[in-house]
Amino acid sequence: MIEVKINICNQRIREMKISGHALYAPHGEDLVCAGASSIGTGLLNALDILVPNSCKLILKDYILIQVVEDSEVVQTILRTGLIQLETISEQYGSYLKVIKQEV
Repeated sequence: MIEVKINICNQRIREMKISGHALYAPHGEDLVCAGASSIGTGLLNALDILVPNSCKLILKDYILIQVVEDSEVVQTILRTGLIQLETISEQYGSYLKVIKQEV
């Protein structure tokens, strides 16, 4: 299962971590993994290009985004990605789970 962990403080996203594997279909055919990976990579690219140095960005066997300098642009990008991931979760909830926690 893919887990999307969101840390929220005062209604603002502070951290987002996408990790795991959907195991929806065989490697190379897994649409859930492909969708989540595309959204995660798009978030990294958008933050890097549109608001450089505003977030710590890590791409390994997981995606980690930590907000360093918050702004409305950063929040809009992160919320857009969260909505996209939640949309996948609505259809494929057994394979992708969004976990929000207040910190």
